[in-house]
Amino acid sequence: MHWRSFTAGALLVLLLMAGSYLFLLGQKETLSHSSTEQVETAIPFDAVTITPLRVMYGKEVPFEGKAELRQAIAGKLAQKIIVVNFQASGEHADKSKINIVWENGEVETIYPGTKDRIFPPEKRATQITVVGYSVHERRIFQDSNRKGNLSWEIHYEPVEL
Repeated sequence: MHWRSFTAGALLVLLLMAGSYLFLLGQKETLSHSSTEQVETAIPFDAVTITPLRVMYGKEVPFEGKAELRQAIAGKLAQKIIVVNFQASGEHADKSKINIVWENGEVETIYPGTKDRIFPPEKRATQITVVGYSVHERRIFQDSNRKGNLSWEIHYEPVEL
């Protein structure tokens, strides 16, 4: 006879605990939604301007001898340029480079092994060319081309005039 009242009491306690757990869970969700709404309404929709960056990249691009790979720039000019990575392999690969022609006609050269090179945002490029070099150089006889690879990643913001 005592076990029935014990079982009924235990079930009543479990139901109360489950009900209070669900009640608290519902309160937590409404609190998280209201705090999110406050954050979203605190910042005006036009406060942040997102400018899309463009990416020029080549991963293990094979070439032989000397190669000039002119990169297409979206828009007329490129600004806020970041050379994220530039690597070259092959014989005399240290003579490979990235040439950046600035708006004023000045040419800047970036050599292999460069990482995270950031240029001033006011400088604008008209042309970016990746130059590969892999040649067996000889003094008397003609130089002979060798196989090489280029890898690069360049981020920039396009400019329309």
